[in-house]
Amino acid sequence: MRDDITVIKIKTAQGERGIEAVIGANLLDVLRANDIPIAANCGGRGTCGKCGVITEGVRKLACETNVEPEMHIEVETEENSFVIVTDYGDKTEGEASGDCVHPCVAIDIGTTTVVLQLIDTSNGRVVGTRSFLNGQRIYGEDVVTRIKYAGEGGLDTMNQTIRSGLLSALDALCADAGIEHERLEHICVAGNTTMMYLLLGYRCESLGVYPFEPEIAIKERYTFHETFGSEAFNCPVYLVPWVSAYVGGDITAGYLACCTGPDETALLIDMGTNGEMMLWSGDKIWCCSTAAGPAFEGGGIEYGTGSIPGAISKVDLADDKFICETIGGASPVGICGSGVLDASACMLRGEYVDESGRMDDPYFNDGVVIAEGASGRKIIFTQKDMREIQLAKSAIRAGVEIMLKVSEFSADQLDAVYLAGGFGQKLRLESAVEIGLLPEELQEKTRTSGNSSLGGCVKVCRDMKLMDDAYALTKKTKEMQLNMHPDFQDLFMEHMMFGQE
Repeated sequence: MRDDITVIKIKTAQGERGIEAVIGANLLDVLRANDIPIAANCGGRGTCGKCGVITEGVRKLACETNVEPEMHIEVETEENSFVIVTDYGDKTEGEASGDCVHPCVAIDIGTTTVVLQLIDTSNGRVVGTRSFLNGQRIYGEDVVTRIKYAGEGGLDTMNQTIRSGLLSALDALCADAGIEHERLEHICVAGNTTMMYLLLGYRCESLGVYPFEPEIAIKERYTFHETFGSEAFNCPVYLVPWVSAYVGGDITAGYLACCTGPDETALLIDMGTNGEMMLWSGDKIWCCSTAAGPAFEGGGIEYGTGSIPGAISKVDLADDKFICETIGGASPVGICGSGVLDASACMLRGEYVDESGRMDDPYFNDGVVIAEGASGRKIIFTQKDMREIQLAKSAIRAGVEIMLKVSEFSADQLDAVYLAGGFGQKLRLESAVEIGLLPEELQEKTRTSGNSSLGGCVKVCRDMKLMDDAYALTKKTKEMQLNMHPDFQDLFMEHMMFGQE
């Protein structure tokens, strides 16, 4: 062995292994090169704090650590155990066998996760599902970061990353069901506008600078090669159309999945980083996006994590003691979005924080210990975490208030509120109301819609005429620029406070 090569002993959830590495090399780069999944949402810039490893009893960030001789490390959280939401409330299952008469595929490309379903359009059955984490995450956890990375020369890398993941999943999906490639009839894809640009390999700088408008119009039909850069299949591909740069085809698809009919007055909220919303009543449709940030997905939270085993997903408070429930019942490794929401509500209720969100003096500097993991690592909720939640909840709540005001509907007049995505599926509505994320009047009307983007894609696969409805929807939707509304700043500041609902 060369003098500058060492063996790193690595402990993961799958066991222990040794890998060779050059002394002085960046540890995160080494872990990635050896296919050891580790969260690094900021792309390795040391800002997200997620690529934690334990070495000699000390927690370090892999992106800020260099390889040393005879290192022993333990990887804290691993991406391959992420729980991906594939449900959307209207799924007709079938046997994954070779009797699929008219096979088509629905795909949801999320910023975090990707889900594919094989549909037999002769009977509408879902005959197979595949999902994986969007590999672009290592270049940034949000679309703004990825737009910046693409503009700095990373476009081809991210394009190939998502295409290779999709091609592999498509191949496996068809193999599972015994479907020959040439039999696939069409593919329907939904995702936010940035994800579609990156899939197609389009330059996306225009999405990240004022006036934030897509430079390239969507086509009604693409070839498989245009979309995936491969000749592996030869079927047409249809993209669910976007409304704007930050109200994407995932929201259009969400409307198709959730809307119950022309007499419904309802609000769809996707509480991701962009905080996209759509409100409809008959033929009148409004939409907006608000910069909620990644807090509801565990991002920007010191001990935040995605939906992996051991992520604290529920928090209760009894006799000044925090009682936590984790995904899979595993030992706590961090706290995901729904747990962050619960923890905020519990600390407000237990008077750990005041109405302004300031923690009491005993906790202001050191934070509040929520739980303790198997290795003795404390899961702490900090003052900075509380501010991140305040910013996120205020952005969403102000957006809801503006949408209601512009549409001239009151909360009482809404028939339903649909919460899309993984966070929406897991959150406790009482916690959301308690911290002021949602008005109290909407609690009984709010329901989770799961992966509504995928659900809308599946509906289109079953009835391609719905694609015409999707295009008509984007043409009649009125987008609200929240930062231009005269009341937005006042509402944003008002809802930063707690106890004012």
